[in-house]
Amino acid sequence: MYPFRFKMILIIFFLLFTGIVVRLFQLQIIESDKYKGISKTRRLTSYALDSIRGSIVDRHGNVLAVDHHTFDITVQYKNLLYCAITYKNKTISRIPEMEVHKKTKKSCKECHEKQDVWLKKLSQLLNIQPEKLLEGTNQIIERVEKLKQNIEKKYGRAVRIKEETDFYPVAANVAWEKVIQIEINQDNFPGTRITPKPKRIYPEQELAAHILGYMSNLNEDEWKVHSNNWNNFILASSSAGDDTSSLLYDGYAKNDTVGRAGVESQYEEELRGLRGKRFEEIICKNTQIEKTVLERPSIPGNTLYLTLDSQIQAHAEKSLGKNLGAIVVMNPGTGEILAMASNPRFNPNTIDKDFSKLIRRPSKPFLNRAVQGALPPGSIFKIITATAALSSNSITTQTPFECPGYTKYKNIVFRCWSDYGHGLVTLEDAIPYSCNVFFFETAKMLGGDTLYAWAKKFGIGEKTGIDLPHEKSGNLPKTATTASVMNVAIGQGALLTTPLQLVRAYAVIANGGTLVQPHLLLKITNSRGETVRSFQSENTQKLQIPPAIISTLRMALQDVVTRGTAKDKGLDIYKVAGKTGTAETGRHKDNHAWFVGYAPYDNPQYCFAILVEHTSGHGGDIAGPIATELMSYLFPEMNPAS
Repeated sequence: MYPFRFKMILIIFFLLFTGIVVRLFQLQIIESDKYKGISKTRRLTSYALDSIRGSIVDRHGNVLAVDHHTFDITVQYKNLLYCAITYKNKTISRIPEMEVHKKTKKSCKECHEKQDVWLKKLSQLLNIQPEKLLEGTNQIIERVEKLKQNIEKKYGRAVRIKEETDFYPVAANVAWEKVIQIEINQDNFPGTRITPKPKRIYPEQELAAHILGYMSNLNEDEWKVHSNNWNNFILASSSAGDDTSSLLYDGYAKNDTVGRAGVESQYEEELRGLRGKRFEEIICKNTQIEKTVLERPSIPGNTLYLTLDSQIQAHAEKSLGKNLGAIVVMNPGTGEILAMASNPRFNPNTIDKDFSKLIRRPSKPFLNRAVQGALPPGSIFKIITATAALSSNSITTQTPFECPGYTKYKNIVFRCWSDYGHGLVTLEDAIPYSCNVFFFETAKMLGGDTLYAWAKKFGIGEKTGIDLPHEKSGNLPKTATTASVMNVAIGQGALLTTPLQLVRAYAVIANGGTLVQPHLLLKITNSRGETVRSFQSENTQKLQIPPAIISTLRMALQDVVTRGTAKDKGLDIYKVAGKTGTAETGRHKDNHAWFVGYAPYDNPQYCFAILVEHTSGHGGDIAGPIATELMSYLFPEMNPAS
């Protein structure tokens, strides 16, 4: 019984195997010419599907940057080529040499009578002259023909390249109503295709422009770098067993837009998404699309939630006005940046047409002064000098120095800002009245090494590590002489800081001794709204400052507002503690005016820095009123006018 079953199974397998062999013989030998003909007349072509770039929103979800769909009209290469020859008298060297052209006596218009239909119809629909629609065709044709020529030279025979089957743009940002008319009357527009294209929109115009950055096209060298990076990513993914491959997704294309400056650049990888691919079968003879074989949809970019409060940002920019300078508002406990204003600004929506004009302006509108403007801090630095002196026991809170308006070191005269001097002062008066002589004398006792070490602890001379590109570290000089230490002690000399560094330093006093990590990232979510990443601090340090010293400094900073250099500016109403600073530039009546502080002094919620560059006034007179304007928004319940 079993041998019989075994024989039947062998017979069945033999018959199946014979059938397969016979069918293969039929396909590959008998009907080979048929399928060779089909393979020669049909090809697979692919093109990328643009992804939607992720949105950028503030901490409350208010949209600051978003991709909107726009529509381009693209035309197949053969149609562009024909119209360029007939309408613009474009000469293509290879065409007269083609056999089909040598044998016919017909003109181009007689042979290809329908290949200019799209041009006439589109010109009427969009109310654009045909010459305007064909404006960029010369560059396209020259590029494709040169590529075709090089490839044919390499292989020694005529070939059809992929670029000959592609579609190329002739009209951009076409109105939706026009797009509908083209779609429902496709027969009237042969060889055309509606191509959706994302466009980056910044709804709030210039608001937070330096934080957001802007978009621009890749140049040739950048595209090569991105292409290499993408290829390496594909290889790494394949070796790791991931399903992401070049067959499914596409990297950057030539002339793709990428983030420039700001978080658009910093978080390019998270925002850009993955471009999909569509594979189509085409008939080679007329390059008509037969069918879509495979389509892999693009993956939208992630949404970036910033720590920014767009309302505080707007008020900070309003408070700064037309002054050249910056304002930073930060949570002193967490390092979250709530506002970062820099003036002058730019509009990222119009960067394409404005860039060449803006880049030449001496006011440097692309410079983010909050993180890239390294300037002498003036008297703002005195709080660090005081911390270093008290912590090292170089002085006590009761150490007095006489200020007659100047002091001498060897043959050098160091002057106080007050010509009449401040008399006998201790630290508790020296900070509120910003007595230079007190800190000159303190510097003699403190020494350069100790001052340098404590300034480093406060983050001076180093990048804060904020998630923005091109941050400046400033300059913290290692002082070789007592005279240079005296200059640095009052925030002058070779010392350079950024507004963000000073906000971070004063946050140490506000929060009780912690050097926080300033940051703009709150979280990143995917297209389903799931959080894929939240900010994790990597650079928070606890400074060993005795609580008694912090208490002394806090009281002195409070006195700056109530009885010192920021008196009668309206800041006491909002319980502000802070320090004014006037940094000399070396030119007559040209200063940088500072005010850095926190509020309210009994429970700090905000730490801030205000800088106005190149002004004839002093810190209290110039930056003080701006601080008051800012506080009126942050604490409306304390505003006496409300």
